[in-house]
Parts: sequence; C-alpha cells; structure tokens
Amino acid sequence: MADRSEDDLPVLSRWMFGASPTHPLRWYFKAGEECPSRYQGAVHEWWRNPILTAIEETLAILERVHPDGLLAKRQDFQGFWDQSAEGMDFFLTHRAELTVASHIAASGVPFRFNGGEGPDLLLDAGATRFGIEVSSRRPKSLDSLTRELRAGLQARGMPAVVTTSTDHIPPVAIREKVRREIIEAFLPSDGGPGVTSMRVEAAPARPEDGIPAAWVTIRVTSNESVSTMTAPYNSPHMVATAQEVARNVLREKRKVRQSKLMPTVLVVDVSGTDMPDLRCWGDVFGPMWEPTDEFVALAAMTMTRLSREPNLSFSINPYAGLQTVHAISEITMPCALFTGLSDGVAKPRSPGSS
Repeated sequence: MADRSEDDLPVLSRWMFGASPTHPLRWYFKAGEECPSRYQGAVHEWWRNPILTAIEETLAILERVHPDGLLAKRQDFQGFWDQSAEGMDFFLTHRAELTVASHIAASGVPFRFNGGEGPDLLLDAGATRFGIEVSSRRPKSLDSLTRELRAGLQARGMPAVVTTSTDHIPPVAIREKVRREIIEAFLPSDGGPGVTSMRVEAAPARPEDGIPAAWVTIRVTSNESVSTMTAPYNSPHMVATAQEVARNVLREKRKVRQSKLMPTVLVVDVSGTDMPDLRCWGDVFGPMWEPTDEFVALAAMTMTRLSREPNLSFSINPYAGLQTVHAISEITMPCALFTGLSDGVAKPRSPGSS
C-alpha cells in the first residue's frame, strides 16, 4: 500500500475499526492499481477515493456535533458485512440516514438519533416532538438485472460486456418471471450457448395510469458497455416510481406504525431506481395521497456515491393539519435540504387545510 499520512480519513478509519473484513466499504480501501477508477487511466490512492471522502465529511460533521444516539449509529455502521450488490444497497440506506442527519447537524437544528420505536431522527420543539424517517426504494430494475447478467457471464468465463437500451421509458421494476426468462436466455441452465441479443417487454403498459409498456434491448458484445435510457420531461415512469414508493414505503406496515407516533416527514432515497427525475415529484405524487396517510410530507431523494450533497423534492400531505405542517417546516427551515418543505407550505392546499 502506498505511503499515507496518519491524518488521512481519520474519522472514517475510526468508524471502520473492528468492522468486518467484508464490510461493503473495504473494497474501496485498496490502494492505487488494486482499486482503479471506473474511468480508464484514472487511478487514485484510497484516501482520495471520492466515495470514502464523502463519507468522511459526513461522519466528521456528526462527530463534531455529536447528537445523542451517535454511538449506536457507529455500531450499526460497523455491523455491515455483505459486499454483494444487495449488501451495498442496505449500507446505502444507512448512509442516506447519516447524510440527512449530517446536514441537519451542520445547520444547527437540534436533533437526536432515535434508539427505539419510531422515526430515525427526533426533533424537539418545546412540548411537541417531530420525526424524520429516512428510507429507500431500490426495486430490481434494469441496473440490477445488468449486474446479475454480467456476474453470470463472468462466472462462465464469457465476455461480460452488456449493452442495454430502453424505449419508450425505463422500467421501474422488472417482473421476476421476466428477469428469470432473460437470464435463462443468455445463460441457459443446461450450460449450453445462450443468445447474444434480445428485446423484451420488461414492464407491461398500464393505460389507466397513462404508463406505456417499457421495452428493453440487451446485447452481449466484445465492445464497451453502454446503457441508454430516454424519457421525456414529466415522464410516465416517474408516476410508476411514485406508485412504487406509495405502495412499498409510505404504506408499508412498519412505516404506517411510525407515522402514527408523532408528526413525521418521510424521506425516501430513490437513487437506486433507473433514471430518477425529481423535477415534477410534487405534482406526480400529490394525487396519490390518501386520507389515511399520516406522514406530514414525503420527500424523494437522490444522491450519488461520490458526494454527500443530496437532492430532495417534497410532496406535502394535503390531509395533514396546516398548523403541524407549518411547525415542522419552521423547525427545519435552517437546514437547506428542507427548503422544499418550507416552499411547499406556501402553495395552495385542498383537503385537510386546518
């Protein structure tokens, strides 16, 4: 390993001390040529890896402010052990919570991590307590299918250059039956030669929601892999994404219980979906609220692994009490991440405006 200073990524190094040898971040601690960039010819030592430096900045802010419950979060951080794609997804959900918490900490808004039942982050405003719950939605779509196919080709010693394209929109989730048919076509279970190209309907049309069918073309070549996705502004695939979030996060049984404990904002990391576009999130998600939904607002979040600067887009529950919405927007106002919540309060509301 190349020489380095003892001061390189000191906070992250402490948080990694005692973590499993198979912790999802261990791979990034390799140096130089052992851990090349995805961009040909670009090599960096591990302590300059932007993925690690972004996490270092997040943890340094949290340690400086040191909110209650941070030690438990450090123990959770150390407990990850799976380097598979699924294991990394679990870790990225934890990272999303720490990232949101670090922005709240840096803004000076007092909060603490919740070690018990209820939302992840607790904000006290006099006699009233508010919550922020950070979750994620990473449906098995084209990206995960490509990773699975590439790994299968590599395991058979075959060229693993996979090129994909979609039309008219990218599929939000590929049905398991279709996934298995695609894998079987390229990697027959009898070990025989598979196809090198196919076009398949990955997700059926839902005309009642204005969502067209999503078709995917997959090719295995000896050239550089390319993924091509296109979607118009305010694309129907974002309606499908919002439906996934409403069904599998907002109204998931555990989340419903959390929403009843205290006024809470739900933040859902959708970075793992294909081609997330949050510019119209408020308009897309607005009609999906139901009178029984008790979260004050839902924010869709995107963030790359190379940065700790997420993008949040809010939809305020039109059935939530106006005083509650104002109170939680006021307490989070110093945090720039929640600007969209404050802006949303000023927009016209329909149901439940009291």
